[in-house]
Amino acid sequence: MKNREKYLKVPPALYMMLVLMLIYGVLVDNYFTVQNMVNIASQAAPLLVIACGQTLIVLLQGTDLSLGSVVSVVSVLWIVLLNTGMPMWLSMIVVLLSSAVFGLVNGVIVAKGMLPAFIVTLGTQNIFKSVALLLCNSQTVYFSHSIFRTIAKEKLLGLPYSVWIAVLCFFVTWIVLRKTTFGMKITGLGGNSEALTLAGASISRNTIKAFVYAGVMAGIGGLLLCCRIESGNPNSGNGLEFNAIAAVLLGGTSMREGRGGVGGTIFGVLFMQVLKSGLTQVGLSSIYQNAIIGIVVLAAIIFDAFLKKQQEM
Repeated sequence: MKNREKYLKVPPALYMMLVLMLIYGVLVDNYFTVQNMVNIASQAAPLLVIACGQTLIVLLQGTDLSLGSVVSVVSVLWIVLLNTGMPMWLSMIVVLLSSAVFGLVNGVIVAKGMLPAFIVTLGTQNIFKSVALLLCNSQTVYFSHSIFRTIAKEKLLGLPYSVWIAVLCFFVTWIVLRKTTFGMKITGLGGNSEALTLAGASISRNTIKAFVYAGVMAGIGGLLLCCRIESGNPNSGNGLEFNAIAAVLLGGTSMREGRGGVGGTIFGVLFMQVLKSGLTQVGLSSIYQNAIIGIVVLAAIIFDAFLKKQQEM
C-alpha cells in the first residue's frame, strides 16, 4: 500500500513526457539538441505561469476557464497602451492591475454567489474575450521595443529571460502554497472546507484571493507571450486555459480532493509543450494537433478520477 501511494505521488506527466520524448527522438532528426530543448522551455514559459495560478483554483476543486481570455486582453491592452505613448513601466503596472481586477471579478462572483467556478468563468471568459476584441477592433496590434526581444530572446545561463521569469513565478507559487497561511488554507479548503470553517477560516476571502492570484499569473503569462510574438492578438490566449488545466491535473493535483501542489505542475506544463512542439515538428496539421490536445485534456480529467478510485482502494 505504501509503495502504491509513493507511486501515485509521482506526477503522471513525468512518465508521459519521457515516453513522448523518446518517440519524438526516433521520428524527428536532431530532436535532442540543446537549441530544441531551449525552444521548448521558452515556448512553455507563458503556460507555466498561467498553470501556477490555475493550480490554486484546482486545489479549491474548481477551474478558471477565463484565464486564456485574460491573456488575450493583457496582450492587446499592453500594446494599445504602449501605442498611446504610456511609459513601459507604467503600462506593465496597469496591465497587471487589470488582470488582478479580472480575477477579483471572478472570485467575488464565485465566493459571494456560492456558484461553481467553471460556470462563472465560462461566462466571464466570453466577456473578457469581447473586451480584447473591442480594444483592437478585432485586429492584431503591433509595437516594437527592445524589451520584448530582451525578455524573449536574450539569455542568462543558456536560457531566455522569459524562462527565468516563469521559474521565478513557479517558486513564488510554491512558497505561497507551502510556507504561508494563505497557501495552507487554500489546500485545506479543497480537502476539508467544513473543518476549516469551524476553525475560523474564511472560505470566501481566501477564494477571492486565489482568483486574484490566478488573474495576476495570467497577466504575467500574457506579457511573456506578448514579448515572444511581439504583438497583441485577441486570439493569442485561445485554449491556454484548457492546456493549463490539463497540465495541473497531469502534474498530480486532484480536482476532486483539493490535493497536490504546484511541484508537479511544471512537469504537466513541459509534457503539454513537448506534445505540442513535437506534433509540429513531425508535420501534423494544426487541425489534428488541436484534436489530440483536446483528447489529452479529456484524458487528464478521466485520469484524475481514476487516481481517486485507486487511492480509495
